[in-house]
Amino acid sequence: MSKLLISTCTLVLLLSGCANTPASKQAAASNCNVPTSKEESVTLDLIEQQVSEKQYYSALAYLEKAPDSSPRVLRLRAEAQRNTGMLDEAYTSYRNLSLTCMAAFGHAGMAKILATRGDIPQAHQQMLKARRLAPSNADIRNDYGFILLAHKNFKGAQREFMTALQLQPGHPVAIRNMVMSLILDGDSRTALRMAKNNDIPSQEFRELLSQANAFKQPTIAGSNVIKQGAPL
Repeated sequence: MSKLLISTCTLVLLLSGCANTPASKQAAASNCNVPTSKEESVTLDLIEQQVSEKQYYSALAYLEKAPDSSPRVLRLRAEAQRNTGMLDEAYTSYRNLSLTCMAAFGHAGMAKILATRGDIPQAHQQMLKARRLAPSNADIRNDYGFILLAHKNFKGAQREFMTALQLQPGHPVAIRNMVMSLILDGDSRTALRMAKNNDIPSQEFRELLSQANAFKQPTIAGSNVIKQGAPL
């Protein structure tokens, strides 16, 4: 199979369209029943807050002494590594996470890294695994929908975004992805109405229009080798 070459514009879209949160609140609150001391729990809560506030370097500093046996530690480390450009290290952390009780977040993280590297087919397969493992997680449904957008499967993407919005009403990324998917699907009128109903400013709507136009460009070389994702 030919190597896929994706423009910088497409890569930016792939990143901006994915939910960039550490994980769902449910996962954040869970350590998969791994026993932790009160001191360790407080430390992990602090690191969780640092990651959510994008203080990734300080989070990594605190994580240096954290036990690798904890799925929560693996997840936080992977998120911090990915967001500081340590993609190889992050991929390893996500892969290890995929072997734990937080497997869905491991597969979702690997998918994001594969997408930034231009390997959309493999990114799709990893995100599909995440979706199957955590079908009620809004972030994962949103991220899977965005992968479907990259495959130009607009209807499939819209189903994922609507699912994310019903699972987590007001999900800010899913709302914007839904608007962009409607634009790409040729339904700008519904897209505009949805933007207004969700208080998306006119300037931001114009930016979504611009992103959608960029998405339409033939930015993927050898696109004939891109296969549609597996049936949902």
